[in-house]
Parts: sequence; structure tokens; C-alpha cells
Amino acid sequence: MKIVIISISVIIGLLSIAAGAAKITLVPEEVEFLSQFGFTNTLTIFFGIMQVLGGILLLVPLTRPYGSLVTAAGFALSAALLFVSGNVAFASISLLPFLLAGFIAYTSFYGHGSPDLSDDDAQ
Repeated sequence: MKIVIISISVIIGLLSIAAGAAKITLVPEEVEFLSQFGFTNTLTIFFGIMQVLGGILLLVPLTRPYGSLVTAAGFALSAALLFVSGNVAFASISLLPFLLAGFIAYTSFYGHGSPDLSDDDAQ
């Protein structure tokens, strides 16, 4: 299970970093799409920074639980905006990274996906 968690974390982390980089560099398609919802260039860059930060946190085992939450929130917002714009097919596909990031969050907080930081083994 640990290999699955790590693999999903790397894939979703890199995907989040790539999506964020597109926003930070103000790729015209991203700017045009987000401007429909009132996103200014500054807000688009901020959204991109949050996606990159979430992706980086997701790649580091100690910060993976928090990175998964930030990443899931970013993908959820993106999917919601796609649904609102009427692009249901792409929005549905875009839910997959959200669900996978949510799975990582769940296993990190409630499962065995995060490093054990407790002193239970010291007894």
C-alpha cells in the first residue's frame, strides 16, 4: 500500500505543480478561462502559487497530509469552475485528481499512509 500512496502522491503532486505553473506564468488559455469567473492576473498567480505549494508539500512525506488537502482544494475549485462553465466532460475527468488527492488525505490522516510520528513504539 505504501508504494501505491507514494506513486499517487508523486503523480498528483507533479500534476498540481504543472497546473500551478501554467497559472503563475499566465498561460493565455488559463487567464482567459479564469477571467470568466472574475479572476484577475494577481488572483490567477496566487491560485497557481497555492497549487505549486500543494504539489511540493504532497511530494514530501512529512508534509504529505497537508499537501493533499491543499492539492485537493485546488483540483476541486478547478473542477467546479469547469462544471459551471458547461464543460461537463472535462470537469468529470478533472475530478479524478481531486478524488486521488482526497484518498491521499484520508490515508494520511486516518490510515497508514503517513509516517508515524507518535511514541507508541517507544513503550
